Amino acid sequence: MLERNWDKKLLLIAAVWQFIDGALTIGLGMFDASTTTTETLLPVSSLSGLVGTLFILAGLVNLLFAKYFLKEKEINKWVLPILIIEVIIAYFCMDVVTVALLVPTTIIISLKRKKQKLVNS
Repeated sequence: MLERNWDKKLLLIAAVWQFIDGALTIGLGMFDASTTTTETLLPVSSLSGLVGTLFILAGLVNLLFAKYFLKEKEINKWVLPILIIEVIIAYFCMDVVTVALLVPTTIIISLKRKKQKLVNS
């Protein structure tokens, strides 16, 4: 039997991974040996910097979900669609670890939400 807070644990692990992945993406995006101008050292000035920033923002969203929204008795209706959008974006960015962490989390949260609907009706 699954523990009650597996979704929270998986979201926290996904958030930590997205912070690490975003920092690595920004760091490696800033490192360009061919140019040494200060314009290339801005993190959001390149595509990899923008993707890294989006990974960090997704990690913040997952941290927010894990710490606040999943503690309530009733799961907010916006949690599930946002997680599905994150899975799709991570899939197209080829972030396999995030997809592997968020797909089971999405399934667990959808099952909890379905159980809540059955109990309420």
